[in-house]
Amino acid sequence: MKDKSKNLTSSEKLAAKTEGFFSRNYRLLIVIVVVVLLICAGIGIWSVVSSNGKEATANAVYSLEEDYNALFLMDSTTNDYTAACDQFVADAEAILASTSSDEYANIKTNYLLGLYYFSVKDWNNAAACFDTAANNGQGTYLGSLSLANAAASSENAGDQDAALAYYNRIWDDYGTEAPESPKALFNAARIYEAQGDIELAIATYSQLADQFGASEYANLANARLIVLE
Repeated sequence: MKDKSKNLTSSEKLAAKTEGFFSRNYRLLIVIVVVVLLICAGIGIWSVVSSNGKEATANAVYSLEEDYNALFLMDSTTNDYTAACDQFVADAEAILASTSSDEYANIKTNYLLGLYYFSVKDWNNAAACFDTAANNGQGTYLGSLSLANAAASSENAGDQDAALAYYNRIWDDYGTEAPESPKALFNAARIYEAQGDIELAIATYSQLADQFGASEYANLANARLIVLE
């Protein structure tokens, strides 16, 4: 009998081999397809859960900011105010515990917690929260703002050296990019002057006047330079 396989084209031979492969391994292929589908489904579920989790955290931070603002409308002598403060701190700590240090929600929560402690004149805790926000949010607008608030908290706590270090960090880390830089330079010069380091005070006032000539703090710096030089 004539061998029909010799008359098959290359495409027909490939099709025959492929059909044979699928017929011999169809169970294995079904398992592979099922595994792939499960993996895709798992990735999809993880993406949805992750997205929902981020949305929930963002909503929690938004609510925390609203609660902070609401504290100023309350009578600070009442039990309701005390309870609201305790709840605010508890909610803030819960957010911090559920987020990583480099997440915006974590940085913003530390910043809000710093504002709360500042408002109740707990200067040391305020400085600590602002310091954390500044370190974790370095390079962001919250980073420079937190440094300025950490400096103010330290000054209120009576630690001029710490305040000076924070003011100088604003300039060192952000230069002319931070809105807080003119004020930070002025306050640094003011502290140098108070500590009796007139040479550094003059240098810093001069730097402020040169770098931020249109700033109101430059006018204040020029006024001090007239007195000191």
